[in-house]
Amino acid sequence: MNFNTIQKKIILKNRLTFLFVLLFVYVLLFEFILPVNKILPKPSLLIDSIPALFSEYNLLSEMAITTSIIYLAIAIGFLFVWLLSFSLANIVNRNIGLFNNLRLFKNFPAFFFAILFAFWFEGSVFAELLFTVIVSTFFISISFMNSAITLPNEYKDAASSLMIQGKKYHKNVTWKYSLPKMFDELHRLHYYLWVLVLIFEFVSSINGFGSIYKLSLIHI
Repeated sequence: MNFNTIQKKIILKNRLTFLFVLLFVYVLLFEFILPVNKILPKPSLLIDSIPALFSEYNLLSEMAITTSIIYLAIAIGFLFVWLLSFSLANIVNRNIGLFNNLRLFKNFPAFFFAILFAFWFEGSVFAELLFTVIVSTFFISISFMNSAITLPNEYKDAASSLMIQGKKYHKNVTWKYSLPKMFDELHRLHYYLWVLVLIFEFVSSINGFGSIYKLSLIHI
């Protein structure tokens, strides 16, 4: 058993332990200490309302809407970055300061923009998709540009010795080098988009899993 396998098992064990502790705290806090609140419903109420989720709230169809928007936005964002990658690489290599400025927005709380979009385009599924695509494209672009400016000199020297330049250099060196880092970013982006989309649906009350959560709070 190699070190990576052991490390993955430790990480999985820590995550399961964390989820168990989180579940225990949730049951203890909202079932016994704070049974009446406007934050989260009682665990017993959740269990009793499971049949209603499918019969009255159309849980499966609403979940399908939210899931489709998230994964469609990721696919569109990745496609945009792929189509624009050559231009993005040229721009960022000529102006690293621009990349550093754009990277600052990555730390800005995106849920603020989710709330703004929800109020500007109230009840619009298209606006929800547009917002999610914008966020997805931005984060994937930042990941790609970061890879483009941190490309090791060994890669550049090898490509130069083989007379690989222009779009061929971009396709075979820059793009392929950036793929592993972008896939890592997609893994993190996936969870980030779930939070943003749920906030958007909660605020705008449009079809989706976020609106079901809002209705459940109203009927507590």
